Amino acid sequence: MNAPAHGKFRDPSLVDFGADAGGHGRRLELLGNVLVDRPLLQPDLPRRRTAHWGDTEAIFHAAIGPGRSGEWTFTAPLPDPWRVAVPLTATTLSLEVRPAPSGQIGVFLEQAEQWEWLARETPAGSTILSLFAHSGAATLAMAAAGAHVVHVDASRQAIALARRNAEASGLATAPIRWVCEDARTFVTRELRRGGRYDGVVLDPPSWGHGPKGQAFAIDRDLVPLVADLTALTASSTSPGSAGPAAPSGPVLLTCHSTHWHHRRLRDTLAEVFPSGRFESGPLTCTDAAGRTLELGDFARRCPH
Repeated sequence: MNAPAHGKFRDPSLVDFGADAGGHGRRLELLGNVLVDRPLLQPDLPRRRTAHWGDTEAIFHAAIGPGRSGEWTFTAPLPDPWRVAVPLTATTLSLEVRPAPSGQIGVFLEQAEQWEWLARETPAGSTILSLFAHSGAATLAMAAAGAHVVHVDASRQAIALARRNAEASGLATAPIRWVCEDARTFVTRELRRGGRYDGVVLDPPSWGHGPKGQAFAIDRDLVPLVADLTALTASSTSPGSAGPAAPSGPVLLTCHSTHWHHRRLRDTLAEVFPSGRFESGPLTCTDAAGRTLELGDFARRCPH
């Protein structure tokens, strides 16, 4: 089923992006030997560059009208299973591509640099909390580094996908605890139990619902959630100080919400976590022409 263009591009990768002839934003990705064409809801996009859009094998058409789902069309049989191999320094993650009615595919290439950072900065033997953990790439990067990971997501389907990714990545027996729960409910319960973690990773949505209908809104809930997480990662008192000890593992906050620029995310972490080195920036992908596409933001506290 190979189209002639496939061998010219790194797999997985962003091949091209930009506005089509009608002014609508689109992105072209190569994922597990399949060219995927999806909408890109950003203003002021440049024109598309590559001629390979005609080789597309999976196309997502956005819904028109409220309450309707989008639609996928496929011009060739899909691989079964449909997976992409994401190489990290110490391991390779095998992630399943899962087209959803929302247009999501279960793989977020803009997070790849963060997965590499987690694999590098997570101490072996540490215990890390992974919230809004979705298809599990961050969880698996930390597990591959030797961490015990508590993976929390409100979707049973997402957890099932993450567990399949763990098995395909050779991490089926890694010390990962899989929890289907609302993030704030889980954190509140862990605080009552005296739970303690060496680090935390979270990728909150702009809004969402827990398995029992618990509502989450990033503008309302992120700051108090981060404040609670400082208590979960403060296991002792720093020598010579009355304050809590800094986390020994990574702290990573990412999101795709318009009003949460990376500087705001960094300030949110810096206001409540003990002093340390904080970094922040956009989540990006680079296409085959070397152009950078921003697809979210991150902030992180370095453990060293």
